[in-house]
Amino acid sequence: MPRRLLILATLSTLASAEEKVTYDDQAFPIFQQTCLNCHNPDKTKGGLDLSTFAGALKGGSGGKIVEPGDTGSRLIGALMPGAEKPMPPEGEKLTGDKIDVLKHWIEGGLLENKSSSARKPSKPKFETTLRSDPAAKPDGPPPMPIDLLLEPPVVTSRASSIHAIIASPWAPLLAVTGQHQVLLHHTESLELVGILPFPEGDPISLAFTPDARYLIVGGGVQGKSGVTVTFDITTGARLLTVGKEFDSVLAADIRLGFDIVATGGPSRLLKIWNTETGDLVKSIKKHTDWITALDLSGDGVLLASGDRNGGVWVWESETGNEYQTLRGHQAAITATVFRNDSNLLATASEDGTVRFWEMNGGSEVKKIDAHPGGVTAFAFGRDGSFVTAGRDMKAKLWKPDFNPARDLVQNLPALPTAVALDSEGKRAFVADSLGTIRAFQTEDAKLVGEIQSNPPTIQSRLETLVSQISTQQQSIAAAEKQLADKTSARDAARQGLSEVEKSRQQADEIQKAAQAGAEQTKSEGAVKIAADAMARVQAIDQGIPGAKSALEAAEKTVAETAAALATTQAPLVAMNAAVKHWTAAAINSKAIVTRHNATESAVALEDSQLNFTKSAGQISLRADALNSKRAEREQLASRFKQSPPSPEIAAELEATLAAIDISIGRELEALQQSENEVATTRDTIEQSAPLAFAKTAEADSLRAAYRKALE
Repeated sequence: MPRRLLILATLSTLASAEEKVTYDDQAFPIFQQTCLNCHNPDKTKGGLDLSTFAGALKGGSGGKIVEPGDTGSRLIGALMPGAEKPMPPEGEKLTGDKIDVLKHWIEGGLLENKSSSARKPSKPKFETTLRSDPAAKPDGPPPMPIDLLLEPPVVTSRASSIHAIIASPWAPLLAVTGQHQVLLHHTESLELVGILPFPEGDPISLAFTPDARYLIVGGGVQGKSGVTVTFDITTGARLLTVGKEFDSVLAADIRLGFDIVATGGPSRLLKIWNTETGDLVKSIKKHTDWITALDLSGDGVLLASGDRNGGVWVWESETGNEYQTLRGHQAAITATVFRNDSNLLATASEDGTVRFWEMNGGSEVKKIDAHPGGVTAFAFGRDGSFVTAGRDMKAKLWKPDFNPARDLVQNLPALPTAVALDSEGKRAFVADSLGTIRAFQTEDAKLVGEIQSNPPTIQSRLETLVSQISTQQQSIAAAEKQLADKTSARDAARQGLSEVEKSRQQADEIQKAAQAGAEQTKSEGAVKIAADAMARVQAIDQGIPGAKSALEAAEKTVAETAAALATTQAPLVAMNAAVKHWTAAAINSKAIVTRHNATESAVALEDSQLNFTKSAGQISLRADALNSKRAEREQLASRFKQSPPSPEIAAELEATLAAIDISIGRELEALQQSENEVATTRDTIEQSAPLAFAKTAEADSLRAAYRKALE
């Protein structure tokens, strides 16, 4: 649990278990006894007035003296024994039990009275070491895309510069900005696993929520329009569209509670939007140039923003009040990123440095001269390690203690524009201005693959696979023929050796018989025959090793050729699996589009039905109004006939009847118009209802076909 949420839970427990400590009942009597001699409306030493609740919270000329939940505030520090400037400076010091009372007041949320509500903590407690458990991931499996669109809505001949990449904090997923789309890739296989269309323009900024379930995308059309869209990573659904601008959104983030979205861009205004209403709730005019980076802390308490002039500010996200001004950078800010625990902020700049700031006092913890010429990209890993890239065409990995780990790459072929570390910290990704993302192992900086930001269509993928399969099958056929030839050669060698061994056996039998005859007869002829037989045996023996060697060589060649065939056949399995995958993806893409069209048709049909109901209601109202006017005319005309009036009154009555006739005409015309609208709407419903049902049925059929294609 994040530290501030833990504090809030503790405060809630204390509030229910103990008596509330309030300003009116406990804090004020202590101030009255010890502090009001110097800190009252007439004598506000140091600009501090402790005689009222509002004055105590406002603080003095040196800033606030108390913060909800922060017992390390200036007030407690000044009252503690041994303080550098102890308070009160003279007289009796506060006892420990009274200091504890004030601590409880602070821990309890700075209550004014017993009916007050506790204030939320706004200041984070700084730790230079990352103490939160990076392995404490949200419950359940990490969110991954399921059956998302894989057909790119925009296809280009070449990739464009990549504005942003970001790795999911918990899942093996990398989001990449493309042209009118965001690409989702698996960080291990590097395969495309989903596409999020962004028809509003080019996506410029990306940010995951801390639970990794949602991705907010900011972008638009330069100089014309901008917006943010928040997607559900699992389903690809567009959940929120907030922050409509007149220029592209360059930086955006959404708070974990899903209540606010922060945006920045060329307007130089930091804007905070209400997600429920879509209304702009804060517009902060502080930056002097385009806002190029912003980030909400993981706990949602703070918001950091940086601009093209090197300015960096930290704000309270709840109120929009300025929290810290961070001075030091001399050129454009390229990144403002909170560490996982929200206690440390990193800012990267074109001045070549990365600076780290603690959030209690806004002091600089560390400055790194990372890349001469400028730092173009920065990203934290979940364990506090980080990766940078710069105009020196290098990307570097750094340890959580700010020391360098290793260079990931040198002499990049294009300017690096974005970096990311995967959820496990095992791979680093470096994107460039030519639209290529390179993946490196963090343990040894080995390049393991590349991703292009302009994926081909599914049809072109299938055509390429079919061509590759054809080529592979030809290679397999050639390898099979070669294996058959080598097998024949081996069989021939095996047959040759068998024949040699058979000849040797026959020669040996002949030699033994000749030798026996020579020993019996001892004739010169018999002895010669035996010698000749022995010579034939010896000649055959000399040929046997060669035949065996030839067979061994042939068998080795067959084994090698068989292994080569297996190697040639292996890719075919993956290729056929890829054909199956992309064939199913094509069906799914059509199903998604059809489902979208079916949904739009259903919405249009529902609107038509509502219009029909409304128009039908209008007919009833128009008919009642028409009948009322006709009844009024008949009543007036009847009275006129029954008792004829004087000529003066008659003229007036005739004018009245004429006016009523005009009104009746208008009502009749309005009634006919309503009847025409009902008829038109009815025709529209009769025509569109079957189409809507047919599209829904087609979408269901395609979905079933997709499931079957995956089997």
